[in-house]
Amino acid sequence: MKFIKYALIVSIVLLVTACSGGEEKTASQSLELDAGGLTQLMIENKNGEIEVTGYTDSERIEVAATVRTQGFRMKEPKLELRKEDQTAYLDASFQAQFGAMGVGAVDMQIKVPRHLGLELKSHKDGKLRISNLDSSIKINNVNGHLEIIDSKGPLTIHNRDGDILVQNLSADLNIHNLNGGITVDKVNGSAVIAVGDGTLDIDHITGDVQISQSGNGEIRVGEVQGEVIQD
Repeated sequence: MKFIKYALIVSIVLLVTACSGGEEKTASQSLELDAGGLTQLMIENKNGEIEVTGYTDSERIEVAATVRTQGFRMKEPKLELRKEDQTAYLDASFQAQFGAMGVGAVDMQIKVPRHLGLELKSHKDGKLRISNLDSSIKINNVNGHLEIIDSKGPLTIHNRDGDILVQNLSADLNIHNLNGGITVDKVNGSAVIAVGDGTLDIDHITGDVQISQSGNGEIRVGEVQGEVIQD
């Protein structure tokens, strides 16, 4: 009986080592979609870095993806870019893989027409950078650094862990953050920010600012042209 238990423990250790070790495999994929008639792009990518950049000289959505896998029998995810009515859907999810153990991520560089609205759903791990968009942006993020720069539409962020940088926004801002530092600079609109554990540095706001804090961290408020309400 002791031998069987010992053999079982050794087998488990070897399996875990095999799944967590080994070389990381990478593969590149490209996707394109005509954006004519579209008003929004929705992205589903749980793990991986994402960069979205708006352009004025193109009416196409262009995606350059790098798939990273490491482990035992890990298969590449199914990448799909499709449109339904006025919305484009970009899905980069790992399907259930029988007998597979390991980790996988999809890093994406995405070019879109500036007028498209953007919604990022269920992102869990990886840096996110968005720039040069004219329409609304909605982000639901669990873990990772966020940067939203030079955009003109309303911005809504729900974030659990990770620092947030918002700079040069020409619309209203709404942030709900549980853990991590927040830096906001140059907002042509109002700002509603819920801070958990982490610092807040906000400056150059043309509208009203409303701040609520449920945890610990220093709050620094610079130039605000409107009213400042702090709970």
